[in-house]
Amino acid sequence: MSVGHGLGNPSSAFGARGVTKRIGTVRRQLPTRGDRLLDVGCGDGTYTVELSEGYVRVDAIDVEPARLEDFASRVAGTDLEDRIGLHKMSADALAFDSNTFDRVTAFEVLEHLDHLAESLAEIQRVLKPGGAFSLTTPNRWFPFETHGVMWGERRRSALTAPFLPWVRPLHERMSDARAFTTQEMGRLLRDAGLRVRAIDYLMPPFDRRMRALQPVSDGLEGTPARVFGMAMVVTAVKPGLNP
Repeated sequence: MSVGHGLGNPSSAFGARGVTKRIGTVRRQLPTRGDRLLDVGCGDGTYTVELSEGYVRVDAIDVEPARLEDFASRVAGTDLEDRIGLHKMSADALAFDSNTFDRVTAFEVLEHLDHLAESLAEIQRVLKPGGAFSLTTPNRWFPFETHGVMWGERRRSALTAPFLPWVRPLHERMSDARAFTTQEMGRLLRDAGLRVRAIDYLMPPFDRRMRALQPVSDGLEGTPARVFGMAMVVTAVKPGLNP
């Protein structure tokens, strides 16, 4: 699993509705406001810009220069240009002082990291006591691999291998991204010194062409079937003062 695939997702990865659902869930779990925000794997800045209004200063990192250039173009000439700092930086070596940020976010990023435990330890280090880490990442119990399926050197539709995430050895061989259960994610966060505060599941957003399925998908998020959602949204807190 290589970080060469990038830390973040471009804005088209889940469509506008997918972005809105992820940010809305993060905000419901814990209000997004404070002094400083760090967005890990910022991509082209789609999520970062949406969250920036609640913070005095925002830093955003990614390992892909092209995405950072797209982000810089997005905010050039706006009032965000001086408030958002862009950095080519890996999550497992954050060049920030300890106890710096009120909030750290990572949208669809952790599944791509080679050094996941080290990255979570770094995120915990740079959070202020009482600060919160919010993430979204694939849910292993969703029956399709959201990044597509690798057949040899070629990436094919997730529909070519249904239930692949449920068979871990095959999934590790045929996917270039991880998937997690909430139990696994909770253990990783606790091992990093963070306390899980909230967990939610998101069904597919069904943007654009499959709009008719939106009410059904959204309705399932309020039923026991939500555990089969496409993504999990987790917020964990660094022990200390209340955020």
